[in-house]
Amino acid sequence: MTSHFCRYLRGVMSGSQSFQSSFQLLPEDLDSIIGKGGAFILAKHDRTTTVGILKGRVLGFGQDLLIKRFNSRGFLDFVFRSLFFSRAKRLWNINQRLFARGLPVPRPVCYFRPSFRRKNSFFISSLIENSRNLGDIYKRGLFREPEKFAVVLGKAISAWHMAGAVHGDLKWSNIMMQSNADQINIFFIDLDQAKLYGTPKIRGIEKDLSRFYRYGLELGAEEWVESEFFPAYMEMLPSVIKNRVDLVRVKEKTRKNWDKKKRRKSI
Repeated sequence: MTSHFCRYLRGVMSGSQSFQSSFQLLPEDLDSIIGKGGAFILAKHDRTTTVGILKGRVLGFGQDLLIKRFNSRGFLDFVFRSLFFSRAKRLWNINQRLFARGLPVPRPVCYFRPSFRRKNSFFISSLIENSRNLGDIYKRGLFREPEKFAVVLGKAISAWHMAGAVHGDLKWSNIMMQSNADQINIFFIDLDQAKLYGTPKIRGIEKDLSRFYRYGLELGAEEWVESEFFPAYMEMLPSVIKNRVDLVRVKEKTRKNWDKKKRRKSI
């Protein structure tokens, strides 16, 4: 892993977008850039992660990037992550494998593990331009072609599963829809829990479908999921897989858990 961030970017991203300067950005600079905010647009921040857009054009190179910072949670967490398990490295590894398989995920650019000088770790990828997540589209009332959305999503998610991929957290906010003219492209993001198997994993498929359905319940889109998305998705599956995916079980288990959650909130 090179310490010269922009030099690494030029090597990885060459051929897709050239960079306009020899400006070098060290990984140690990232915390400062995120803190100041001038070249960084914050999208999400909590105790464990900080996510946002690095405005590359402000810093002198040709495109914006997505940064996910894994925030240090103290000395013991730092020691464990340094010696045994780096969340940034794990995300880099799975993102790289999915991208190499030709699956619709952001292009991985680089990652930085924590160090004694820099306690936070970082994962950096390309930014999916001109896109919105599915949850935002629904909330904003932009769900104008529900049947078309269902077919496009059904095709994308079924292809994802048939490639042996399991997302692990397939809520609507982790599904990006990019429109180019009359074409809609689907990308999957937030891949910290994703896995890639040699063959389709039925248990993982049902977990993904359950998470998708759960988010539909949260948004009040249950009817669309059941009448449009599920039929479109199942239609795309080969019979040998379709016969093993138990949608009835998925829906019953998800609704049961959802009802329990609502009851706990009302107490």
